[in-house]
Amino acid sequence: MANPTQDFLKWARANQSRALVANALLEPRYPQDGIGAAFVVRACLYFEHAFDPVIREALARTFDEFVISMGSEKLSYMWSNGKAAQPMSKVKSLRAAATRLGPEDRFDFDFMSGKLPTDASLWEFHIGGQRRWQEALGNRGLNVLWFSWPVFAVQERPDAFAKLFHEAATWLEASHGHAGIAANLSPTTREENEATEYWASQTMPGLDVGFPADLSVRALKGQLKTIDWLTAISKPMLEAAGGLKALRAHLPPNWFSIGDYGSGVVIRGGVLPESGISNDESTPPSNPPAYVILDAALRPIRSSAMANLQRGTINGDAPVYNTPAATNSWLRRFETDEAGLLAAKAALLDTPPLCAANALPNPL
Repeated sequence: MANPTQDFLKWARANQSRALVANALLEPRYPQDGIGAAFVVRACLYFEHAFDPVIREALARTFDEFVISMGSEKLSYMWSNGKAAQPMSKVKSLRAAATRLGPEDRFDFDFMSGKLPTDASLWEFHIGGQRRWQEALGNRGLNVLWFSWPVFAVQERPDAFAKLFHEAATWLEASHGHAGIAANLSPTTREENEATEYWASQTMPGLDVGFPADLSVRALKGQLKTIDWLTAISKPMLEAAGGLKALRAHLPPNWFSIGDYGSGVVIRGGVLPESGISNDESTPPSNPPAYVILDAALRPIRSSAMANLQRGTINGDAPVYNTPAATNSWLRRFETDEAGLLAAKAALLDTPPLCAANALPNPL
């Protein structure tokens, strides 16, 4: 008898090009050549001291593990500190590329896997790191690391992705972060593709929205932008949310795993990341129940207002999250009343529970 899961993974691998969307698909005024958006599972981690050699080595170590996780897949281009993209054949590694950078140099890297350096791609690895003097000002927010795998790769190896996220949080002593379904946008035409991201979020409430390195997101200290499949919070944030005992009381243990990463905890909600997309056109999308439950538990530290998630293009016709009302509505999309929370807990029973192999490292 055929294994439905393996059949699906085989199909997903063969059809991964369907996760790639043409550039400026919903913005007809702009060129539509190349890839504008790639639907992936993306991890974002926010941290301090990007100028510190210890943290830079932690980033290089994370990059090495990311490359190993790609298996036979390859990165194709690297952008760095505003310079033209270089083919990876001339770069070798993050550690090699960073050797000439001092603490007063930006530590910005974008590694892509597309055919063109301007393409959004499935495998990506990015760092937005400030200079030492910039961090000393205290008004420029946190630094950020984000990386992505194709959806099929996470469906195939969810525990490996969760482990890499936990390891990176540990090595960077992350302040907070999250990982789940997202859309990578072209590094050179982000605004032209934000309408695609907006459109997708209307059918996938579990989709992350917004540029991970935007100042409005990096400025969130002690607060999360969103709940996700994997959610990392610092120990002070955990206490602000009521502490470990209160968190456990909110979360059904068969569907949630909590792992200590030293300076904080990672919370895993479910076996796989969820988008909330409907199985048929006659049924509206629904919020993933695990996300609704965790959002209620972490409500004290989840932001309910921030600067606009998107900018959009000049005179663009397609809607984007470029107003406070639209942005704040998205931030609060998982909020519900007591009846809604009970309904989410009931719906959770229809989703696969975690098994022992799904537990995060250093379980609590």
